[in-house]
Amino acid sequence: MLRSRTFALFSPLLLLNPLPDVYAQQTQAQQVYEQQANETAPKTLIVTSDRLTDVAPRSYRAQRSSLASKQPVSFLEEARAVETVTAQVMADHDVDSLDEAMAMVAGVTAGNNMGGTEDGYIKRGFGSNSDGSILIDGIRQPRGTFSMATVDHVEVLKGPASLFQGQQDPGGVINLVTKRPEYEWQREISAEATSLGGGNASVDVTGPIADTGLAFRFIAHHEDQDSARVFGHDRRTIIAPSLRWEGRESRAQISYEYRDYDLDLDRGTVMIDGEPAKVPSERRFDESWSRVFGHDEAVTAWWEQDINNDWSTRLTYGWNRRQYSDGQPRVLSVNEQSGALTRRADANEGYDRRVQYTAWDTTGTATLAGMRHDLTVGIDHERRRDYLAEVYRGSSVTDQNIYAMSYGGLTLDSDSLNTSRSNRLDEVNTTGVFLNDRWHFNDRWTLGLGGRYTHYEQFSGRGQDFITETDTSDDIFLPSISLLHRLTPETSVYASYSEAFVPNGADSDTGQALDPEHSMGSEIGVKHLWNDQFSLAVALFDIRKENVAVSDNGVTRTVGEAGSRGVELTVSGQLTDQLSLLGAYAYTDTEVLKDTEDTQGNRLTNAARHTASLYLAHDLTTAPGLGNWRLGGGVRYVGEREGDADNSFRLDDYTVADAFIGWDTPWLGDTLHLQLNAKNLFDTTYYPSSGGNTRVVVGDPLEVSLQASVRF
Repeated sequence: MLRSRTFALFSPLLLLNPLPDVYAQQTQAQQVYEQQANETAPKTLIVTSDRLTDVAPRSYRAQRSSLASKQPVSFLEEARAVETVTAQVMADHDVDSLDEAMAMVAGVTAGNNMGGTEDGYIKRGFGSNSDGSILIDGIRQPRGTFSMATVDHVEVLKGPASLFQGQQDPGGVINLVTKRPEYEWQREISAEATSLGGGNASVDVTGPIADTGLAFRFIAHHEDQDSARVFGHDRRTIIAPSLRWEGRESRAQISYEYRDYDLDLDRGTVMIDGEPAKVPSERRFDESWSRVFGHDEAVTAWWEQDINNDWSTRLTYGWNRRQYSDGQPRVLSVNEQSGALTRRADANEGYDRRVQYTAWDTTGTATLAGMRHDLTVGIDHERRRDYLAEVYRGSSVTDQNIYAMSYGGLTLDSDSLNTSRSNRLDEVNTTGVFLNDRWHFNDRWTLGLGGRYTHYEQFSGRGQDFITETDTSDDIFLPSISLLHRLTPETSVYASYSEAFVPNGADSDTGQALDPEHSMGSEIGVKHLWNDQFSLAVALFDIRKENVAVSDNGVTRTVGEAGSRGVELTVSGQLTDQLSLLGAYAYTDTEVLKDTEDTQGNRLTNAARHTASLYLAHDLTTAPGLGNWRLGGGVRYVGEREGDADNSFRLDDYTVADAFIGWDTPWLGDTLHLQLNAKNLFDTTYYPSSGGNTRVVVGDPLEVSLQASVRF
């Protein structure tokens, strides 16, 4: 049973008549933004942005966010660390994967990625590819890889985030904010070619539908790119239509996304005497049929209604489904003296992973005794269902040598069906009620009080003669509290505390049920705006987590308790009108505090103690007839990391540099854009993450890409 905690105070203010806002002191940025929005709003519509983050055009920083509070909160007023990889950052540095976006966020490192087929990240020391921390427009996604073709920007909320996001790891959540339908016509055709072979092409069209109040968007994207390794390629096709409606007092949107893919499953290299095997970096130890193929579907719909000038209510529905199969020659062990490989032909056929989410929340402001309260109250329900039809496990054979590979010797045997591991089902149903109050004592002090009560039911089992392994339910209360003080109109300081939980599923190999995880996190920080365009954020954090699930070479277990503490620094925005900057540094110290496997005192897997990045972009002033030029680049550093829970080996630190140059001209359509990007400019060999000593990810080599787009 999870421990219930009663630690929140709530103000019964929901039914009070709202009075005029007494919190009059706003930043210049907010005043300018609201004034421009009122001046440009259509006369026949009240267009209220549903964006989770407001980002100025071509900016490297976000002005405000709703991810932590479900209400738009400005940078200086948010008592949590929220970082944003803006659309301009993504465009400048050709960010086409979530891996590349997360490389720019303080304190985030790569985790075990299932051979490049499932995005997984370590955030403040915690995380995995199955932690459910990746959201699209605020809705949890099944584990997988995510293209940036339909994404406008990415934001990361650090620390425990169960208040609104439900079951979550304490490191934080990653939210991909998609491109929405617009009421002004925009048409773009783009294509990209890469030095690795292949590339991608996209069509993006949006605009109004006559005078109906409707706007649509249609995105089609196809990519087919070769691997830098000895064999392999990734193919993905995305179709994403969406429809939006804006009325005077209500708004609605529905979107659909279909992704078809055939992806390379590359487990990387192996460790020999505590070091990556001394073989060419392009060498693989599996076979060309090591792949994941399938398709994903996602439907997201929401409706928002204004109750009055101060209150609104919103109904959100999301449905996601991932259906796929995989096959892989799995490396089981390597003889460190001879280099002999022991492998096994494995396959999983008929994965069906689904997430269904419904939420109804009401937000608004009320005033009591001259003090303003920003309130959010709501209820949500989520059903997560993972099913696997057939599991194939071949016989172990020692058939290759890492120093002299000859491919084609290991094939999948259709008679190797493992009936005891097939028909695997894991299902978690949660229902939560949440309330949050941002209580403004005056124009300088804000107290945040929130809490979530959750009831969850967990069921799992497997086998053709189905055997139930987990059938449990429980209730938990998760508090959240914060205090923020505006030292000056440009500077704020804050402290916060929150809790999170995750019902662990059974280990996929042994079937052993794992105890649920429970975590607590505290954070203090300072935020400063030098001007409307440039900001600084510093945060110190401390996290404790019980029953931490760890996985090495496919075997999962829990450690009793682990901790993480550190400091993060982020600077972002415009240094001048022509110079943009995004910089980050994080120190993260992790430790296993309690364990029964003689690992107490060890550091957590893939959690780098030091990470840093710095990215710049500069607009060049040239003659008008020569178009507009923009150039820049960046460098990122990731310190050494432990490669497994036993801390038996480490991954070395590495530094990777990137550069780009872009050119805009009105020669074709409204804008012709050409851009040349070089990633891993100095062709550094590095190892971003590990899933065990036989599953060490090999970083991408130098890649040069040329992209062209036309807008009209």
